[in-house]
Amino acid sequence: MDSLEGRMNGLEGRMDKLEHEIKDVRSSMEESFDAIGAQFNEIDNRFTELDKKIDRNHQEVTKRIDTLSKDIKTQREDALQAQGALRLLTTQHEDLAGRVAVVESRLQAA
Repeated sequence: MDSLEGRMNGLEGRMDKLEHEIKDVRSSMEESFDAIGAQFNEIDNRFTELDKKIDRNHQEVTKRIDTLSKDIKTQREDALQAQGALRLLTTQHEDLAGRVAVVESRLQAA
């Protein structure tokens, strides 16, 4: 009976030790999970910052493209106006050249 009681006491001691080890493992796991959670939060924060930066860059690029598009449109309109003015000047020059030729021929005839 004493040996049975001794064995039971030994088992209780082992169980207490095992229970303590399980608690230590559990605490260690919880600390590890907390650390992993903190790392995920940090990664999430970095992604949020990157997302904001990408949005700002996208807005800036879009703004620049819009400005360039307006500049190109304005330059095209200016070029079309200049082309029209050049055509008018060319026509006027040809008209004047024709008049000069008429005047020169009259002067030579006179």
